[in-house]
Amino acid sequence: MKYPYIVIYATMTVDGKIASKTGYSKLSCTYDLMRLHSARASSDAVLVGANTVLNDDPLLTVRLVKGKNPMRVIVDGRLRTSVNARVYNTLHEAPTIVYTSTRAEPRKIRLLRSRGVEVVVFDKYPVPINLVLKDLYKKGIGSLLVEGGGETIWFFVKERLFNELRITISPYVFGGHKAVNIVGGEGFKDTNDAVKLRLLEARLCECGREIHLRYILEK
Repeated sequence: MKYPYIVIYATMTVDGKIASKTGYSKLSCTYDLMRLHSARASSDAVLVGANTVLNDDPLLTVRLVKGKNPMRVIVDGRLRTSVNARVYNTLHEAPTIVYTSTRAEPRKIRLLRSRGVEVVVFDKYPVPINLVLKDLYKKGIGSLLVEGGGETIWFFVKERLFNELRITISPYVFGGHKAVNIVGGEGFKDTNDAVKLRLLEARLCECGREIHLRYILEK
């Protein structure tokens, strides 16, 4: 089965959190944001989960560097995201596709479709990531950037459905049981079970306070 080339990109605190207990997630310096926007510009599509849209209301467009806007992909199994989210109301900037399930409210599906948002409904819940990737590949998506959040990243990690993991370590510590981990889910039991990575690059950010790491998945 063919899938796009998948890069997971996340910025986290030193203790591995991508958001605080209150949902605060603005961790990147200007250079890291430019790296992220450059990664968007070089990708055919960018994918996030429902919680990212609910908490951050992102545009997921390219603004800090020159380049094209990628297709925006939202995975939202119960269609909890607001129909007023910016990704659904800026289709003049980039197309948006939502993958959901039969648990979604039909009225919201009809409303989004009437606005020009493509909505794909699966009869499985949670939304099967492998089928999402298969459908995106059929639509001509050869490269996919996954930006989060933690639960969404877990679905990619547990199935080993990614090629690269790019992490920026920001010089903060959030702590707290309710803070959001870079990878959520139930987790692996030990290093034999865990996903194994190979480090390709480690460099100090231009700001002098962050470290950017680039790994590839070891098959």
